[in-house]
Amino acid sequence: MTTVALFHCEDYSPARLDPIVRECLSLRAFPRGGYVLVKPNMLAARVPDKCVTTHPALVDSVCRALLDLGCRPVIGDSPGIEPFARVAKASGIGEVGARLGVPVQELGRSTLCPPAAGRVNKRLELSADALEADAVVSLPKMKTHCQMQLSLAVKNLFGTVVGTRKAQWHYAVGLDRRRFADLLLDISLSLPPLLSIVDGVIGMEGRGPGNGRPRAFGLIGASGDALALDAALSAMMGLPPQDFFLLQAARARGFAGCDLSGVKWRGDFDPSGRFPDVDIPALDALSLMPRFMDRFGRRFLASRPEQIRKRCIACGRCVAVCPAEALRLENETLFFDYAACIRCYCCHEMCPRDAVAFREGALMKLFALLRKTRRAGRGKI
Repeated sequence: MTTVALFHCEDYSPARLDPIVRECLSLRAFPRGGYVLVKPNMLAARVPDKCVTTHPALVDSVCRALLDLGCRPVIGDSPGIEPFARVAKASGIGEVGARLGVPVQELGRSTLCPPAAGRVNKRLELSADALEADAVVSLPKMKTHCQMQLSLAVKNLFGTVVGTRKAQWHYAVGLDRRRFADLLLDISLSLPPLLSIVDGVIGMEGRGPGNGRPRAFGLIGASGDALALDAALSAMMGLPPQDFFLLQAARARGFAGCDLSGVKWRGDFDPSGRFPDVDIPALDALSLMPRFMDRFGRRFLASRPEQIRKRCIACGRCVAVCPAEALRLENETLFFDYAACIRCYCCHEMCPRDAVAFREGALMKLFALLRKTRRAGRGKI
């Protein structure tokens, strides 16, 4: 039976975190002396208060508990573009490792995964540092995501894809979020025994995963089934399962974690509770188009990324991360090749100043007008 644990946690003090973390870790057995990869969200070089990365206090608590269990924890991730050392320093996670004597390292050595039952992508490369672990403790941040709606337990596993391979996958799936969801599910099938502990003490809403607003959820969630945990948290954040791309893909493939009816609940947080008015990014016309209309959808209907000149510092990170090479920077001005742009929105995700905005596609403008008209009609007596 799948167990999902949900705990109230209003701050990051050890007095609150440590008992919760130890109970979360009890959901899975860890071999004494075993190598455990602790995989936080280390998206970019941002300080903890920005809520882009997993809070270092949670990483600290998990590593101390694993050391007490006699394990050999190693903290690792593969950031999108910025040097790993810079991300580790800014996020405070590097200091945690130095203080505890726990290695903090970039995930490397891209390796072909052994075959796994039920995988859609038969050829899949992940970091050998992850595949060789005896167990993985994933520490996602509870965030919204402009491309995939939410970034929770399953999405955090994308960090086990090494460096430039991330850009290659973004380019390969193009506008098809369903294919990207399938990739994430395949990664979850390919890793060693997994336990996810989600940092929802203070998460993010709005233009996540890098440029949203902090949102206090006061929650730590954990499960050995990352998909079941995502199903529970997405419902609490107000995203119906039929609207969540990850759950749509998982249901189509028969993943048991989609069905919460048989879940065993632990903790003091009511799983039927809902966080009011969470600002989840609206999907654009990408989600409405069949795959054979990718080119048409990309050109005429999908939201277009645009530069916000007054915010831009011309750092060039968006150009460097673009998997389609659809961006160039000249004299502090960004030029977008919209015919080549695959609408992965990596440029927005990696911008440190939130200087990439979206211009709505034609179809989304029509939908917005219809929604506005419908709401106005409901207000009449």
